[in-house]
Amino acid sequence: MALTVIILLCFAGLLPFPGLGEREHSALLPFPGLGKCEHSELAELLVEVDVINEFVKKIVTYNTTAKEGMPMFGVLNHLQDTQIFNFTYSINKSYGIYLESVNGVPGSKENHTYWELLSMNGTSITPLSVGIGCYQPKNKEIFIMNFTTY
Repeated sequence: MALTVIILLCFAGLLPFPGLGEREHSALLPFPGLGKCEHSELAELLVEVDVINEFVKKIVTYNTTAKEGMPMFGVLNHLQDTQIFNFTYSINKSYGIYLESVNGVPGSKENHTYWELLSMNGTSITPLSVGIGCYQPKNKEIFIMNFTTY
């Protein structure tokens, strides 16, 4: 008898509930639209990456495209795969991706050098408050990696 009751309860739990998840009832769900597959095309962005080494007075410019929302880490990986550009990084368990070197030039604790990350929109240059793992470039932005001292 107990086995019959358990089987009936399990079977009842599998029955569909009329109206649940239908379009007119989706507002009743805690997260409307969750689980629906919608295809949206992400915008293609033009991004310029300037690598500046203050010590040798050298600027190298790279132009590429990226999908909207792509972090700078993805843009730099794309550059590394398609142009004569390379970078190295480490991953800090607390803070994420840390840029170590660009085109063979590493930062140094002994020499107090590092790669400063800047954004230029129009004539305004702003230091980034996040690293390459979080920063998402904007269309026609100039992303600057400036080798300098601290």
